Amino acid sequence: MAKDSAAEISVKAAIVHKIAKFVSWPDSRFEGSQEPLRFCVLGDAVVLRAFEKLSDRSIHGRPMLVLPAPEPTAVSSSCDVLYLDGAQQQSADVWINSVSGQPVLTFGEAGEPGGEGSIVTMMVRRDKVRFTIDLDANRDTGLRISAQLLQLAASVGGSGS
Repeated sequence: MAKDSAAEISVKAAIVHKIAKFVSWPDSRFEGSQEPLRFCVLGDAVVLRAFEKLSDRSIHGRPMLVLPAPEPTAVSSSCDVLYLDGAQQQSADVWINSVSGQPVLTFGEAGEPGGEGSIVTMMVRRDKVRFTIDLDANRDTGLRISAQLLQLAASVGGSGS
């Protein structure tokens, strides 16, 4: 697949930020009300910069902290959101599996490593970024996805139970 343009990456980062506003994390996930929401990005410098440009924004009153994705074994304790860039050649399954059942909102891209198994899968259709939600991937995470977000999704799969 051709490498995404910087503009497309910026749009995807903005959509990830907006989607995160429709998700609630368990209170036990944070030590205090001002603890940041940690966005971990598995991608190159261009992808990381696109997310860093949004780091002055907050979600649910929490500052947004953008970090490069740590080793898979540290993701569940270090990240609240995990974005897996589709251009990564390595398999993202290890990262997805490392957060299964943990309160980490995962994003992948359709047809790319990480797309399968992510809670939110993004794709470009007719020059627009669309997303699907997999309720089975969200099962046991403790994340609450708003009904409004489910209505905005191109499709919702799984039962989540």
